[in-house]
Amino acid sequence: MLKIGKLTDYGIVVLNHLAQSASLQQSTDDIGLATGLATATVRKVMKALADAGLVITRRGAHGGYRLARSPLQISVLDVVEAFEGPVALTECSTDDHHCDITENCSLASNWGGINQLLMQVLSRVTLEDLRNPHVQDRLYRELVQQSPRIQLVNL
Repeated sequence: MLKIGKLTDYGIVVLNHLAQSASLQQSTDDIGLATGLATATVRKVMKALADAGLVITRRGAHGGYRLARSPLQISVLDVVEAFEGPVALTECSTDDHHCDITENCSLASNWGGINQLLMQVLSRVTLEDLRNPHVQDRLYRELVQQSPRIQLVNL
């Protein structure tokens, strides 16, 4: 199964919370209370988000966290890469792949393009889009317009 990890999912939940209260600095305790996440988990999430430049941290009595950019400028790809590293569906879709059968595999050259397509979709979906219940409809229309052969299952 291909799925994002829990911390990535939590990162999106936390970023969504920060987007809702964009003008306020939020402490890890405040974020934990608002999202239902344990404070220790929030600390891990915030460290990864800060390291990736997605949140700004301020120390002190009036410190806390806030978004580093607008929710329109934070993509799902940004969040996934902050927690999971570079997106790579297979070994041969990475720049430094080390697959033992690449030389004999007739599919190896195709995986890079498929990986790029996935990255394009993830980079086009923003934090703001995730907050919109109709984002799937927009993405579906865009994909079909770009490639009429694509027929997705009803979302």
